[in-house]
Amino acid sequence: MNSIVLKVRDLIEDNYKYEFEVQEYYGGSKIFTLQNANIDVTSLVAYKNGVLFASSNYTYDANTGQVTVTGTLVTADNLKFTYNSYEKYSDNEIRGYIRSALYHLTAEKYKTFVAKPDNTIFPTPNASEEALIAIIASLLVAGSVRSYKTPEFAIQFEEGISTDKKIKQAVRQFNKAYGYLTYIDPREELTIDD
Repeated sequence: MNSIVLKVRDLIEDNYKYEFEVQEYYGGSKIFTLQNANIDVTSLVAYKNGVLFASSNYTYDANTGQVTVTGTLVTADNLKFTYNSYEKYSDNEIRGYIRSALYHLTAEKYKTFVAKPDNTIFPTPNASEEALIAIIASLLVAGSVRSYKTPEFAIQFEEGISTDKKIKQAVRQFNKAYGYLTYIDPREELTIDD
């Protein structure tokens, strides 16, 4: 699912940026709340008084945005946290949209995918299916995706159509691009039975 998360971020232009913040320890609680909620947890690094603080000395909870220091601190220690973050959405939020996209694929009778608790998808989608899932997820996030193009698949959405119709069009166009025998014009009037 991680590769689809990155594709969705590209489509919705959720940019990656480097950030840091400095907090002072005043005694008492060794829990520090970071300002940005959309942190790439693998990039989080802490420094204590300017010296790299081993990752075994702290934990980060992505749900609360808090760092809990388990190592030794004394009053007036300065902690600098550096990390990369996304401007708009956390990985968990994007994964939620991907799960919804999988539901839409089932509803459109394309294929049934299941998102497992460990963030894997079964059956494993191929690269083209990952692109389709990313398009649908990005439509659910923003709705404003106007077009998408790969060497195998291209789609252009008409202005002003609903997100549901865009999803239906994306699935139809994808089916058409991959050799299904039935031709379906993506501009034809869509009905509930479709």
